[in-house]
Amino acid sequence: MKIDDKPLRYFLAVFEAGSIRTAAENLRIAPSAISRQISSLEAHLNTLLMERTKRGIIFTETGHMVAAHARKRIEIDEAFAVDLAAARGAIAGTVRIATGEGFVVDLVNHVIRPLRDEFPDIRLEVDVAGTEKITHGILRDDYDLGLVFNPPRTPELELLAENHSPLCVLVPPEFALASKQSCKLNETLNYPAALLDQNFGVSKLLANADPGNRVARDAFLTADSINVAIHFVLSGGGITYLPAFAVSRQLRRGEVVAIPMTDPFLARVPSHLLVRKERPKTAAVRAVTGMIRDRMEAFGSAWYPEEHE
Repeated sequence: MKIDDKPLRYFLAVFEAGSIRTAAENLRIAPSAISRQISSLEAHLNTLLMERTKRGIIFTETGHMVAAHARKRIEIDEAFAVDLAAARGAIAGTVRIATGEGFVVDLVNHVIRPLRDEFPDIRLEVDVAGTEKITHGILRDDYDLGLVFNPPRTPELELLAENHSPLCVLVPPEFALASKQSCKLNETLNYPAALLDQNFGVSKLLANADPGNRVARDAFLTADSINVAIHFVLSGGGITYLPAFAVSRQLRRGEVVAIPMTDPFLARVPSHLLVRKERPKTAAVRAVTGMIRDRMEAFGSAWYPEEHE
């Protein structure tokens, strides 16, 4: 069945906005124009796509199917346009990345800075967020790629690269704990600690490794920012728990010491590069993916799926 692009795009705009009026404002057209296109689409498909109620629009099961189809059509068209430009000699386009805060310095130094020189026609949009927002955003196609530490397994997400590293306890160099080559969680309990809140994969890791909830219960500081936790350690105030790649710059300067933890839940923690399954990958997305895999410290010895096919 052939369906014209315009009514599909208008219907998807309403589906994503939740109302005809908001969709019309976003598209800068009259609401009546959108209503006519959707009525035409419903007549063409011989089915109802949405119902108007006092509480707003409710989309039918078929409406959800049509919205998913419209997204796929748009993605394919956009990917083709970008790949066509690449075939003409230029890799171009916008790549939207969602990243956990711990990856930021690594991403900027090893991907974003060199990308400007190697692929000058690629543009990046970077959103720093917690694990749950990143995974949900990828599933909603808000992002092309996601960088996540210790994410939940989600069947709808495709794993592009994976690397395992220990969670470390970060301590000021003058602390007695700094002389250890490795340690267990219970050896850190007597030190004042800065913890990350529940939006971070690290907090879930610690909860799994600490069924008695001693770490969270006795924490001196809980923060929604890795930067706050790191600066707490830099100030000499206490310890925190992070992977070493999150503080690579401070480690090279000798400002902190990272001690690998050997507890079962903490010794091998995954870092994932994720994309939604079946999402078309433009040439720009493939270029950025390659740089993340090959250059980021977080993926220094990464497993790549295609190597095992």
